[in-house]
Amino acid sequence: PSWRFKVRTFMRVISDSLPSLLGVKAFDKSKEDFFINLVNDTMKYREDNKVERNDFIQILMNLKKIDENMEIDPNNESHVILDDKLLAANTFIFFIAGFETTATTLTFSMYELAVNQDIQDKLRQEVQTTFEKYGAINYDSTKDMDYLDRVISETLRKYPIAGSLIRRCTKAWQVPGAKGKLEVGDRVVIPVYPIHHDPKYYPEP
Repeated sequence: PSWRFKVRTFMRVISDSLPSLLGVKAFDKSKEDFFINLVNDTMKYREDNKVERNDFIQILMNLKKIDENMEIDPNNESHVILDDKLLAANTFIFFIAGFETTATTLTFSMYELAVNQDIQDKLRQEVQTTFEKYGAINYDSTKDMDYLDRVISETLRKYPIAGSLIRRCTKAWQVPGAKGKLEVGDRVVIPVYPIHHDPKYYPEP
């Protein structure tokens, strides 16, 4: 990352609104244009050629069609209009949140399976049994693999992708056993890694 990117990221950590107030965008215009054009071109191709796929872009296209058929109340501030920029932004977030995180989780899963032969054998047996039942490995058959879900969950516990999460408080809340109180708008830092490894929460992980 360049120093410009680091400065922009630091500003966003300090305050969500600070970059907007100063007119600083999170990413360069060239990257923004790339994703907007990517989404627009993909949607246009599918509409022109009557192509439908079971993926994230298709979900957004279906939502956009529903949105276009709805009667929008201009006075309703809670209604979000699905324009091209918003669709591209969601695609970008999906790409950022789903690409490297998935690869990293699978890498750690493979490592753990390599050093824990008994778990590997048990998982392999489940996969083979499920394959015989469904005749294929697909979304439905994968959902039926309970042990696989536990292997991935334990991998994420041991090697969380995010060391911490930053969230914004939406309701006033009294912290149990403390004098402190969270007010609406307060930023909360959740230490994911320490919680996942704290014996208070996981005495026998």
